[in-house]
Amino acid sequence: MQTPAAFAHAGFLAQLQAADPAASTLAGLELLQTAGGGHAPTAAGNALLALLQARQRVDATSVDVGLVADELRRYQKFAAPGRPSLQIVQLRRQQSTVQQAQRVARQEFIRCADAFARAAALTVPARLGVTTTVERWLAANLPADPA
Repeated sequence: MQTPAAFAHAGFLAQLQAADPAASTLAGLELLQTAGGGHAPTAAGNALLALLQARQRVDATSVDVGLVADELRRYQKFAAPGRPSLQIVQLRRQQSTVQQAQRVARQEFIRCADAFARAAALTVPARLGVTTTVERWLAANLPADPA
């Protein structure tokens, strides 16, 4: 499809992937440890890396779903009544494919959020889900890339 809008935390994600010492701690959480002159990610660092990658995939699939839905609406608007054209059938198949990819990405994000909450020892309130807690933590603690 099209290139998705820039991921809000792409800069920090790149730093974490490169094991940049600038990303060694975040909100009192040790993400990288010094091992033999280099920096290796800790369990929390690996969990945060997987979480950010999963969030990036969720954002990308959301953009794809929107693009396919817009295109399908555009073609269905002027479609003749009766049997759908081959192009509309192909767009519906494409729509179901990107929707399935979005569901898989969301499930992966939920798994990664749970793993991160455990690795970072986040306290999850009883009436608040893990994903909501982790998303709030990310919004409060991760530096956003300049626009």
